Amino acid sequence: MAAPPDAQPPTRRAERRAATTAEIKLRARAQLAEAGTGGLSLRAIAREMRMAPAALFRYFDSQSALITALCVDAYDAMADAMVAAQPTAEADPAGHWRAICVAARGWALANPGEFALINGTPIPGYQAEPDQTGPASGRVVNVLASAYLAAIAAQVADPAATDVPALSAGPLLMGDEAMPDTPIPGVLINAWASILGFIAAEVFGSLRHLINDVDALYDSHITTVMRGMGYRLDRTTGTRPMDAKA
Repeated sequence: MAAPPDAQPPTRRAERRAATTAEIKLRARAQLAEAGTGGLSLRAIAREMRMAPAALFRYFDSQSALITALCVDAYDAMADAMVAAQPTAEADPAGHWRAICVAARGWALANPGEFALINGTPIPGYQAEPDQTGPASGRVVNVLASAYLAAIAAQVADPAATDVPALSAGPLLMGDEAMPDTPIPGVLINAWASILGFIAAEVFGSLRHLINDVDALYDSHITTVMRGMGYRLDRTTGTRPMDAKA
């Protein structure tokens, strides 16, 4: 999107600050990838950037502030990967959910350190503030909700056919008013927890040592999850939606 005509270009100082901030986060992500969430060290970052450790606090007030910024970036990156699967929505609402799940796994496998940051073992002493990370994490949930609601509208999914009771949506789930007291919030979170659990078992665990074809297992897992969400899938292939009137 083009900048407004009266917008002023960033100053050289602002450009340098933005570049330094980006480099700090880049090096922090490299630490996460190499040593996990317990390996994050501001002192090491400062040494690599040939800066005094105290100088980093001009960019981030604390290590917690840096972690929060990395969490926001990770949620946004995951959401971006999932959004990129959206063009299939109108033509194939059931395939859209599958594409989102495939995109989420692909991002996690390509960025295990960042996935661990938002879905792995909590960092001791760190607690994310909901008002800081909530909007970014809400983007992930809203991508899921939008796809599921589109499938319901297209009559290829029926939340009433699930075993999930009516529940109220939380503030991250497209707003409290969007889905008041329906099975939809519970179905979504139950499904997403199952998908995240599979991905976590692959990223953190020994899943690849337990089964040779993890891709095929994940594909069948998505099908199982979708059936539990009330998707009308062809029982033979598990991929095509059945006739909504069937």
